[in-house]
Amino acid sequence: MPSLTLVVIVLLTSVGAFLVATRGVRLRGAALPGAVISALDCLGLAVLFLLGNLGLGLVLVLGLRAMTGQFLSVYMLNDATLAVLSLLQALVLHCWQARSK
Repeated sequence: MPSLTLVVIVLLTSVGAFLVATRGVRLRGAALPGAVISALDCLGLAVLFLLGNLGLGLVLVLGLRAMTGQFLSVYMLNDATLAVLSLLQALVLHCWQARSK
């Protein structure tokens, strides 16, 4: 039941944001599908950055283990901050790409 509650909350805030955007800010409703596609493009970039960051982190941890003989845990890569920073990297790249056109 808690997951259904979260879906309802997100649905209600999305409808509220749509109403504010179309009536208050005067955004065109017809531009929404393009915005959704752009957001999914940005999320795809975030996944690629996350995979790249995890891969590079794994290589660094294993390389440092081999070079120093010290044990370094791979679990330090298991941090939500890495996902947030990957999303930030994707947002910057996406905005940069949009401004360069």
